[in-house]
Amino acid sequence: MFPIFRIGSLFFSLCMMVFCLTSSAYAISRRPALDDEDVIKISNAARDSFAKSHIHGCIVVADEDGMPLFVLRQADAVANCLSSALAKAKSAALFQSDTNNAYVSLMKGETHELAVPDLSANPGGLPLFVGKRLVGSVAVSTPDGNADLAAVRAGLAAFEK
Repeated sequence: MFPIFRIGSLFFSLCMMVFCLTSSAYAISRRPALDDEDVIKISNAARDSFAKSHIHGCIVVADEDGMPLFVLRQADAVANCLSSALAKAKSAALFQSDTNNAYVSLMKGETHELAVPDLSANPGGLPLFVGKRLVGSVAVSTPDGNADLAAVRAGLAAFEK
């Protein structure tokens, strides 16, 4: 009777181990997230947009918490562009919104938005979604807000392909 109990116990342990390992792996693999390939596509598209505009700037790709995954400050970029791009990336991720929306509100005189911590009211930051799930954000900063919008939209378009 003792060997049968050991075999049954061993079988039960193996079944539980397989069940636990596959269920946790399934949960991990089913959550969308940015991978290295996504980050490279996004940053290359934004950099290409800078080249077309003959402008230098900064690019930040962040995770869903606004923490930077990729940071680029091009040579000859203005001194403040990196802190601006980091703030835009964090704002776009935390508020799951285009930072240009806050800029438009500010231009309408809605100054209460200036009091919101971590909200960047500068154009050039966009959240990145897979379906309805936030996976990160992309932000750029140059001296020209229109170039920011073009570059960040190019990054988003590359991600959505």
